[in-house]
Amino acid sequence: MLDIENRESLINYLFDKKVITEKEPYTLNYCTGGVSCIAALIETAGKTMLVKQGRPKLAVKEEWLADPARMAIEAKANEVYNRYVPESVPAVLFYDPENYILLRNAAPPDCTMWKTDLLNGILDFEVAKKTILALVTVHNKCFKDAEIQKAFADDTIFYQLRISPYIEFVLGKYPELKETGQKLIKRLKEQKLSLVHADYSPKNILVLKNRDICILDYEISHYGDPVFDVAFFTNHIVLKSAHLRKWSAAFLNMLLYMTDTYFNMMNYGDPKQTEADAVAILAMMMIARIDGKSPVEYITSETTKQLVRDMAKKLLSEDIKSFKDAATLFYESERTA
Repeated sequence: MLDIENRESLINYLFDKKVITEKEPYTLNYCTGGVSCIAALIETAGKTMLVKQGRPKLAVKEEWLADPARMAIEAKANEVYNRYVPESVPAVLFYDPENYILLRNAAPPDCTMWKTDLLNGILDFEVAKKTILALVTVHNKCFKDAEIQKAFADDTIFYQLRISPYIEFVLGKYPELKETGQKLIKRLKEQKLSLVHADYSPKNILVLKNRDICILDYEISHYGDPVFDVAFFTNHIVLKSAHLRKWSAAFLNMLLYMTDTYFNMMNYGDPKQTEADAVAILAMMMIARIDGKSPVEYITSETTKQLVRDMAKKLLSEDIKSFKDAATLFYESERTA
């Protein structure tokens, strides 16, 4: 397998593939901070493209292995998202299965990561609306789609990168959560309803200058339970409300705006039961991002870490079933922390 972390090897590869040529000047800059992939931006002939390759060993403290062939999943899922929400998804240019290399169009260089905006207190509800509408649109369009189910039937990567390092790892630390956690794992393994992104988060959503969005990173996609996306996504908003408590009310208002929109539009299953399940999985995700294999990097205060743990455990112990009740719990807990 070609190692694209070697700059010379990558440049030679791109020449071989005619992505860059001697006739046109080009720039190549590696993206930093990637845990699961090596990625670089290429600018040439008026185009900006991104090349990426999955790491066989993720760049985290704990031992965390994953099959680099997940890039094939990324390419296919990127194409599905581009089909249903083309205004928010870059097009795939090619996928090389021998080297697990994906090349796609890139977002304009002057865009910002939505995560950065949120951490800076920029809470744009129009961006939030576009983000949640894209998610529910794909879930609805792929619901009971036999062709997509067949194409994304393998959920091995989902287990390697989500179930094992997030939920199972946490259950090893918190045996009192084992019964609840095992039930949630069973649901996530058995429910086969729609295409699940499984990494839908503000770090994978870019915001363009006109406030349109660009959705990225599909390598964990599989045909499964869309409730995981809702829980995984909302967790990032909850963590930021705990981290930036001066803006807690605004973050939680955004949370309710998005979840109300989602559950009013979803066309699979019972919305109330789906919401209750999402809240339970959210609780596990909250603890996982504090004590799992991939702890969120911006929460360093032990007080905030314990606040998140306590709120998550209350969601489960008080059997909270709606985001409205969850948001009330979060606000009251964060206001007095």
